[in-house]
Amino acid sequence: MSLRVAGRRLAVVLTVPLLLLAACGGDDGGDGADDGATVTGEPGTGAGEFPASVEHRYGSTELAEAPERVVTLGFSDQDAVLAFGVAPIAVTDWYGDHPGATWPWAQDELGDAEPVVLNEGAFTGMQDFDYETLAELEPDLIIGLYTGMTQEEYDTLSVIAPTVASSPDYPEYGMPWQETTRMVGQILGQGDRAEELIAEVDRQFAEAAAANPAFEGVEMAVTELFEPGSSFVRSATDPRTVFMTQLGFVLPDDLAALAGDLDGAPVSDELMTQLDRDLLVWNIGHEPDLREQVEAKPLYDQLEVVRDGRVLFIEDPLVSGALTWSTVLSLPYALEQLVPQLASVVGGA
Repeated sequence: MSLRVAGRRLAVVLTVPLLLLAACGGDDGGDGADDGATVTGEPGTGAGEFPASVEHRYGSTELAEAPERVVTLGFSDQDAVLAFGVAPIAVTDWYGDHPGATWPWAQDELGDAEPVVLNEGAFTGMQDFDYETLAELEPDLIIGLYTGMTQEEYDTLSVIAPTVASSPDYPEYGMPWQETTRMVGQILGQGDRAEELIAEVDRQFAEAAAANPAFEGVEMAVTELFEPGSSFVRSATDPRTVFMTQLGFVLPDDLAALAGDLDGAPVSDELMTQLDRDLLVWNIGHEPDLREQVEAKPLYDQLEVVRDGRVLFIEDPLVSGALTWSTVLSLPYALEQLVPQLASVVGGA
């Protein structure tokens, strides 16, 4: 099953008057909106300074006071919010079948909260905003960073609650984890805490790179398998590639050009030699059985990188998930697990 998030289904567009009516419909306090999760994390960790504001691709969003009902629409946005001691009342399901659509590395931050899971069980990575359900939840902040949110979708969501979209400085699904953390920290009134979190994870990357100088300058490709007859190579801005480049690895310019501003690009089996670099990483933990299909491709055994044993299959679902999510909460686990594996393949500490 593809984890690619470049495509998305068209959401059912509701008119603004209907949304306003739906948003006001929960004032009787009978059910639904009041059954969501609590919104503060561990005592004292969710406090911020307000008013708070943040700039994004569709303008500026400001909050006069701390939000108490936060909804995350991005496929991995819950991690960034949880990192600040705030538990969303609703999160978006991506993949993995974990409680509250929250992976193990973030369960401690989630605590006893039980958020509503949007898109539960739907095809992972397919954006589909359910405006009516969102209005019924009565949020006071909507965060949609790891999405492909359009201007029209933003305008509709903003009728329901103040909404934060991704940064205009990066392509859709290409915003670095540092910027995601920073933007969430700003709107939650915890800008200083955001910089602390970023600095700590950056320190871990720097230490791993310093301990493994053999990583520096090694040309690599992070690849996955979705459709028969091709491989999918991740782009320069995709979080999986960024993880590697932050360790010192390099994505060759010709591979970067294949995807441009998208999250990746297909490489047909007939052109598989394009993947013949110093290191080939297969991120297949979402479906480990894919390894047999990769190794059965006609040109696979002819690749020099394969003959030299410089291939890393990431087959563990949790490790693969930590890399795929690449959030401020998942990255420490990804580093702990993957750096030794990379060092074993290409040399290092």
